[in-house]
Amino acid sequence: CWADAAGDVSRGLAASQVPSLDQCKESFEKFLLTINVPSQMANPDLLSCVGSASESCCRAIETFVGSSSPIYGCSCHAELHDEAWDMVYELAPVVAPSSNLAYIPVARPVVMQRIKECGIPTPKNGMCPDLTEPSSGASAASVVTVDPAEAAQGSSLVVPNLNRTAAMMEYSAAYERTLEGFDEYGWYNPCQKLEGAKYCLASLQAPGNYMQVRYGVCVPEDAEEDAIADAIADTEPEHYAKHPPRVDCSVMEKTPLGAGGIATAAVLGSILLAVAVATAANLVLPRAEEAGALRRTADCFDFCRNWHQLMAKPQMGRELDLTTLNGFRAVSMFWVILGHTLSYIVWIGGIAYPGRLINPNNMNMVLHEWFISIYAGAFFAVDTFFFLSGLLVAFIVSREISKAKLRAKTVKGELGFWALYAVNRFARLLPTFAAVLFFFWQIAPSLSSSPLWKLNWDQHSQDCQKYWWSDLFFMNNFYPVGNPADGLAPTTCVGGTWYLAVDTQLYLFVAPVVIAAWHHGLYLKPLLRVRRAVGASISAALLAISVALACYTTIQRDVWLQYFGEGNFYYYYVKPWIRAPPYVLGLLLGLVFHEISKPEGKGREAMRRLKERTPSWAWMGLFCVSVATLSLLVFPIATYYNTDDPIPPVTTTHSAGWSRDATIAYNTVKFLVWGLALCALVLPTCLGKLKLVTELLGGHIWAPLAKLTYGAYLIHMLYPQALLTSTDATTAYYHTSHTLGMWLVFTVGSYFWAAILHLVVEAPFGNLQKLAFTAARSNPKRSSVAQDPDGVKRKKTDVQQKLEDIASPRTGRSISECTPRNVDSTKNNNNGNNLV
Repeated sequence: CWADAAGDVSRGLAASQVPSLDQCKESFEKFLLTINVPSQMANPDLLSCVGSASESCCRAIETFVGSSSPIYGCSCHAELHDEAWDMVYELAPVVAPSSNLAYIPVARPVVMQRIKECGIPTPKNGMCPDLTEPSSGASAASVVTVDPAEAAQGSSLVVPNLNRTAAMMEYSAAYERTLEGFDEYGWYNPCQKLEGAKYCLASLQAPGNYMQVRYGVCVPEDAEEDAIADAIADTEPEHYAKHPPRVDCSVMEKTPLGAGGIATAAVLGSILLAVAVATAANLVLPRAEEAGALRRTADCFDFCRNWHQLMAKPQMGRELDLTTLNGFRAVSMFWVILGHTLSYIVWIGGIAYPGRLINPNNMNMVLHEWFISIYAGAFFAVDTFFFLSGLLVAFIVSREISKAKLRAKTVKGELGFWALYAVNRFARLLPTFAAVLFFFWQIAPSLSSSPLWKLNWDQHSQDCQKYWWSDLFFMNNFYPVGNPADGLAPTTCVGGTWYLAVDTQLYLFVAPVVIAAWHHGLYLKPLLRVRRAVGASISAALLAISVALACYTTIQRDVWLQYFGEGNFYYYYVKPWIRAPPYVLGLLLGLVFHEISKPEGKGREAMRRLKERTPSWAWMGLFCVSVATLSLLVFPIATYYNTDDPIPPVTTTHSAGWSRDATIAYNTVKFLVWGLALCALVLPTCLGKLKLVTELLGGHIWAPLAKLTYGAYLIHMLYPQALLTSTDATTAYYHTSHTLGMWLVFTVGSYFWAAILHLVVEAPFGNLQKLAFTAARSNPKRSSVAQDPDGVKRKKTDVQQKLEDIASPRTGRSISECTPRNVDSTKNNNNGNNLV
């Protein structure tokens, strides 16, 4: 690229071609103020410099400091380099008010390295004249002509003398790769097990490079850090005198458990003790016919009882079968983990090898393959969660409302109902969420050690220190605030829990409006007789508003597609008004399911006619259309990345395989279309019209996996980090078998720990929740007079009284118990409604 970008670099510059230092300072300040920063942030040529000094990178560098630039030759003033970056830091807020100044010290070594590699004259590549001599005396003889490759690499290699054995050399990094500007860690775990050896990590700026790199060495256990640094410095004394290396031999030491870790361990230990005591008590002590409050509380923690609930076989309903939703939930969770498997390998590998990993050639190995759609389209699995959540909320809350209609309606009673509805959400989610958050914040950093472990978990602890409350109270999709320029937001404590925030916000602010409109006409008497139409109209309005906002946001913020989250993460990807369509459509289908599952009435008759009069080919056609629609949303994603540009379009719409209009259209309607396709897919399966699909997705194997969805979702965000940062760092070049193997490891591990979490925390506290809510709702003086919506009081029937006496399905029934077949069953209560 040197020949293309900067001409024949071997000839160098004459002193007369280098402006004076004062001229350069003045020119640089004027030039800096003319740069269009937002445009350059989307410049694919400039962004490619992150990976390597490719042709496109050198083309971008040439426009800034090359022969056509007003500051060409100023790079020969070594003293100007520091002043120029100080000027960038000072003027950045003026040129780009939304600039993140924290990026500047990160970008500096990369930029300086690429300037040198692209053949721009600098004092370090031998293309600059000796500026210590007077300009008048400058001549061709004063120009140093050195081959840049030779200047960067050196004519010979001198390896640090560290008195290592052959085994220690085997477990150490290759020093020549460090000199080329690559991080090399070696094999620290085998080194730690080698008798008489220890692992140390050096940070150094290699000769001919501007970037700091890491160099891992396995050395004798009596080697001192200063001695190792001196041995490295002795390989190039003149260079390292200005840039002394730093050595840390404590990187393999575990972080001690702090006060927060001790407190967290004490709380979790107390819960484990309660589980052990309760389990032993129920195994040893005889059970009385009428258990007291203490015994009922202890039963909540009984491991055996919770295990049987987890593994309980679901029963398929005769008319309306919701057990197929178990399969949808489990398969969606598998898909989420698959998408995050590749992204986590990339991100964790990016910590170890940033330059090599973001190399366009490496990224294009997978981004240009058709199956990238399967990885990149995994965000749709979260929209399936939204759809199922809305469906279950509407169906179960509607059953609660139907039972409440058997009693006289009062303002106090309705306020109490919705207050309990809101409290139930937090009581259901917070214990499990808090256990995961505080465990990985306060305890996990002390469980292992490695160079990457410390780097990753130190940062994780800092993020938790600042944002734990934002995660825990479901606000992390609004705070911390994202960067207005690119929509990137700081990482919070538990990554991926923006989904819980969005789901909770839709649960609290959207679901009550739609459900209250459908059942009560928004509590307005004139709307009571047309309440179904009101509920449907409000849902349609919400869908229209969501689509309009998605379109506006996509255009206003130039939202692109990218694999590591949507193009504008903060303003588009995690906002409830953007992700609402699947949830709202799920609410509507749940309300319809409730209507048609009633023992009597128009809904029941409509379901009978629907099932009897609709031919089988129509159901199969609906199924095929829905599957085809879902596929058309997922698989074309590969064509977005399939371009000939050297850098994949992961940070901009420029050079993407789609036009900007196509990107806008896709980002506008994709969530709505996904929700509609799910409606068409779920309707026939729950009505039992597609026997094969119903039996596959409603099988016993899916029931426990579905109950573990919540815990698996929380853990799968952190378990891969722990696994990847505790093992020896190897470069993550893509290979399908390797990636699928890691996906299997992450999936099994996440579900294993989710099962432990369920049995120790989620199920016991869910049982306590049911116990407390049942006690709060019990009223022995309940009236046996029902009041219909029209205000007419009628005597309850025996069936109505029996329905009212059943324990609330909202407080703990599994999906299998939300079927007409199980309406009279009070057995097999469990805490399986993870998404509700």
